[in-house]
Amino acid sequence: MTSDLKTAKTFFLVSAIINILGFLGWGTSTIIGGVFTCGVGCLMGFLPVINLVSSIMDFIAYGKLNSLNQKGTYGTVQTAAIFQIVTILTGNVVSFIFGIIILTNLSKEENRNFLKEKEIF
Repeated sequence: MTSDLKTAKTFFLVSAIINILGFLGWGTSTIIGGVFTCGVGCLMGFLPVINLVSSIMDFIAYGKLNSLNQKGTYGTVQTAAIFQIVTILTGNVVSFIFGIIILTNLSKEENRNFLKEKEIF
């Protein structure tokens, strides 16, 4: 496994944990805001969903990079990295930066060749 993919694996795990915390924070804020603003605060209900989806995708990508035996690993990692970039809407700057780094490293020829050799591209 290339060092870029090992780094991506670590980034996915850290980002998943941060996104869970973001989900809990935004979810609590949405509920409390909805109660105290007579429902207007519920309009922010899409923010915890972004964090939840990104967290699930991060765990899936982490699992695929950990095992390296499932087809479609490249596409899953790429999709999870894009979801990490989208989390900037929730104020998650760390995952945003991780997503950019992962996409940049994933486009390197050595990483693509490694995944093709493992037949999981």
